[in-house]
Amino acid sequence: MFEDYKLKYYNFRIIIYILALSVIGVLLIYSATNSSSYYEGYYKRQIFGIAVGCVAMIVMSLISYKFILKMWPLIYAIDIVLLVMTRFFGEVHGGARRWVALPVVGRLQPSDFSKLAVVMLMAAFIAYFHERINKPHILLLILLLIVPHIGLIFLQPDLSTTILLVAMTAVMLFVAKLSYKYIIGFFALLLPVVGYFVYFLFSHTMEELVVLADENYQLKRVLSFIWPGQFQGSIYQQQNSVMAIGSGGLLGKGLNTTTFESVKNGNFITASHTDFIFTIAGEEMGFVGCVIIISLLFLLTIECIYIARHADTLEGRIICVGFGSMYAVQTFINISVATWIMPNTGITLPFVSYGLSSIISMYMSVGIVLNVGLFRKVKPREELL
Repeated sequence: MFEDYKLKYYNFRIIIYILALSVIGVLLIYSATNSSSYYEGYYKRQIFGIAVGCVAMIVMSLISYKFILKMWPLIYAIDIVLLVMTRFFGEVHGGARRWVALPVVGRLQPSDFSKLAVVMLMAAFIAYFHERINKPHILLLILLLIVPHIGLIFLQPDLSTTILLVAMTAVMLFVAKLSYKYIIGFFALLLPVVGYFVYFLFSHTMEELVVLADENYQLKRVLSFIWPGQFQGSIYQQQNSVMAIGSGGLLGKGLNTTTFESVKNGNFITASHTDFIFTIAGEEMGFVGCVIIISLLFLLTIECIYIARHADTLEGRIICVGFGSMYAVQTFINISVATWIMPNTGITLPFVSYGLSSIISMYMSVGIVLNVGLFRKVKPREELL
């Protein structure tokens, strides 16, 4: 469980990056919520979450990831149980059932921890079946184990996390040297799906689409992205977000700005402390602040790749690549929504957005990556030293 680690392999750069992101996040959360009595004190909760996350990160970084991988059946079972509980007993907010209240623990969003479970599960199975990874029945087995997680999250509905898990799974399989024929086959299967969606759009009148969209808010978000003029009520947040980011200019209006023109002060953005935290960053920290946030997240992803390259086992590489892709893809989705590059689908900005489940699970993932780094593959020259 615990190993004789070498401190020189402990990657303190990662810790600096995530702490810097967390400090920026607390400042932005305070700015986004301090004028609201409903959200009063949320920045204090975030600080508490960061503290718990730091402890979890340190503990996870000292527990051998190889020991954790041996616990995959328990991890799998706990995650499925939590997702099923969320499906049938979860709390509904904004049309989605994503939260569940647990004794002692309190309110939890299990999908945040499902990301960790999927990475560990994929690492364990890819390492065990790596010689036969391109056998159809092995791929089918892996997919059958992953589909329940993705399916239960999709049904919440949580489209953004579903996309994220699919992307993470694809990246991990690619690193495991999945045959290109399966990759080409996957994209070939997407063609009829895309074709059907196009047919669906143009086989209905706009009036019919509006009625269908009223029954499915996920569909409404997609349709509002394609035809913004027909669904003004669904795109106002992204419109205001783009204006806010643009109004920040080079250096922004300053943290905790009190200007009347601020979209935050005018309540033109909801979820400004979670899904649209990048909007607050753009308006108050400007282009420079946004570049700093993106750069820190980019460096974090690069460090994951660096640790993966020096990992002593295939499963270690898969873990680092899995979590690295999680940070990268989740960042891309969050910022793309805030800048109106893709339809509005809520997901947090790693280490910056408010959310106890999000911040704690993120810190836990970093702890596992740090532990992989402690098992660094030793080169002959290093052995002599």
